[in-house]
Amino acid sequence: MHPHGKPVNGWKCIHAFSFLCVLLPILALAGGIFSPPGEYWPYVRDHMLPGYFAETLLLAAGAGLASLGLGIALAWCVGMYDFAGKRLFETLLILPLAVPPYIAAYAYDGLTGYTGLVQTFFRNQLGVQLSGLSTAIPAPAWAIWVFSVTLFPYVYLLTRTFLQNQSAALFENALLLGGSRARVFFRVGLPLLWPSATAGMILVCLEVLNDFGVAGFYGLNTFTTAIFSAWFGMGDPDTALKLAGILLALVLFVLLVRKAAHNSRRYHIVSSKEKRLMPQRLYGRKQMGVILLCGAACAAGFFLPAVQMLYWLGLTWRHACNAALLQGLGYTLFVGCAATAVVMVAATGTANACRLFGGKWATVLSQGTNIGYSIPSAVLAVGVISLFAWGDKILNELLPFLPALALGMSSAMLIFAYAVRFFSIGCQAVESGFAKTGLIYSEASRTLGHDATSTFFRVELPLIRHAVISGAALVFIDIAKELPLGLLLRPFNTETLGTIAYHFANNEALEETALPSLCIMGMGAAFILLLRNWEKKRAFHVSGN
Repeated sequence: MHPHGKPVNGWKCIHAFSFLCVLLPILALAGGIFSPPGEYWPYVRDHMLPGYFAETLLLAAGAGLASLGLGIALAWCVGMYDFAGKRLFETLLILPLAVPPYIAAYAYDGLTGYTGLVQTFFRNQLGVQLSGLSTAIPAPAWAIWVFSVTLFPYVYLLTRTFLQNQSAALFENALLLGGSRARVFFRVGLPLLWPSATAGMILVCLEVLNDFGVAGFYGLNTFTTAIFSAWFGMGDPDTALKLAGILLALVLFVLLVRKAAHNSRRYHIVSSKEKRLMPQRLYGRKQMGVILLCGAACAAGFFLPAVQMLYWLGLTWRHACNAALLQGLGYTLFVGCAATAVVMVAATGTANACRLFGGKWATVLSQGTNIGYSIPSAVLAVGVISLFAWGDKILNELLPFLPALALGMSSAMLIFAYAVRFFSIGCQAVESGFAKTGLIYSEASRTLGHDATSTFFRVELPLIRHAVISGAALVFIDIAKELPLGLLLRPFNTETLGTIAYHFANNEALEETALPSLCIMGMGAAFILLLRNWEKKRAFHVSGN
C-alpha cells in the first residue's frame, strides 16, 4: 500500500522490475568499459582489433546475405507455387532452427573429414580421392555455410508470413500487364518482401555476432572469441570488458541502420477481406527444381547433421549414456525450465501492463526490456558477472557469514542471464496473444465488478494460454541451444548439454558429441513439430468456423 493510501499496481511493478533487470547488466558493463585499461589492452588495440572487426563483419555479412537469398527463394517457392510435398516442406524448412550452428559445424567437419561419409563414399564407391576437401575450403567459408543453412529459417518464416497476408491482386495485375513471373518477382514481389526479409537477415546477423561455438571451432578471431581469450586465456577482465563494449556498440549500430532503413519507407499489409494468393501448380522440371531446392535446404540444415550425429552415436553408444550426460541433461532441463518460467511470468506481466496502462513511458520501458535479445551472449555474460560481483560484495557486507561468492557461484546467475537474453521472445508471443483477444472481454469483466488481477486469471489467461505455451516452447528451445552463457556463467562442476558437446569437440573427440547434440536437436525438433501441428489445428478450426 502506498503511504497515502493509494494501492500499488502490481502489473506496473512487474513491468518496471523487468526493465530494471535488463538494464542493470548493461549499466554494469558500461561502468567497466570506462575503467582503467588492462595489461594486454594496448597490444589488443594496436594489433588485434582490426582483425576482430574484419572477421566479425565478414561472417555477419556473408551469413546474412546468403540466408537472405536462400530464405527469400524458399519463401517465394512455397508461397507462390503448389507442388508435390509442399505441406511437408512447410514444416521441414523450419527444422534447421533446432540445430545449433556449433553442432552443425561439428557434423560437417565429420561429414567431410577423411573418415567421413562423403570422402568414404567417393573413395570406396567412385574411386575418387578427396583427401583435401575439409582443408581446401577456407574456415570463414565453412562458417558462413554453417550459419546460412541453420539460420535461413529466420528469413524464410518472416517472408513467408508476409506473403500469406498479401493480396493476389498485386501479382495478378502485374501478370496481366504482360510481365513474366521472373519480372513480377523482381519488380513487385522483391520490393514488397524486402522489409520482412531484411528483418530476418538482421536476426541472422545478430546470431552470428552472438556466436562463439562456430568461430571457436574453426579458429576464427571474432569479438566473441576475443572476449573469451581475454577473460580466460590472458586473465584480463578489463580487456574483455572493453571488447564487450565495442561489440555492443557494433550491435547497436546494426540495429540503428535497420531502423533507419525501415523508417525510410512505408509498407501496407492488405485487409483480410482482400483475395488471398492462389499458388500456381507446377509440373515437370519446374516442380522437380522447386522440390530439389527445398529438399536440399532441409537436408543441409537438419538431416545431414542429424545423420552424422546418428552415425557417431552408433560408434559410441556403449559408453555415451553415462552419469555425466544424465547430469548435464538434468541441469539443462532445470535451468531451462526455471528461466522459461521467469521469462513467461515477467513477459505476461509486462505485456498486460502495457495493454491496460499504456502510455509513452510504458512503451519506452517495453522497448527497453526487449533489447536483451540483441545483446550478444558474451557481452551480456560480462555484464552479469560484473553485476553479481557487485551484489556479492554488498551481500557480504550485510551478511558476512555467507560464502564470499554466494550469488556468483549459484545457478541464479545463469538463470538470470537466460531470462534477460530471451525475455523478448516470450514478451512478443504474449503480446501477439493479447492482440488477438482485444479488450472487449476484459472490459466486460471489469463492468461486472472484477479488478484487473481477477480479470486476468479468470478471463484473459485462458484466452492467451496458447500464446503463452508457444512462447515458453520457443524460449526453452533457445535456452537449450545457447552456448556462451553456459560456458561463462554455469557454476563449477556443472555442465549443460551444450557445454558437454563443446568440451568434447574442443578435445577433438567429435564422435562423443553425438548424444548431447542429438538431445538438443531432438528437444528442439519436438517442440517445433508440436507447435507446427498445433498451429495447423487452430487454423483448421478457424477456417471451419
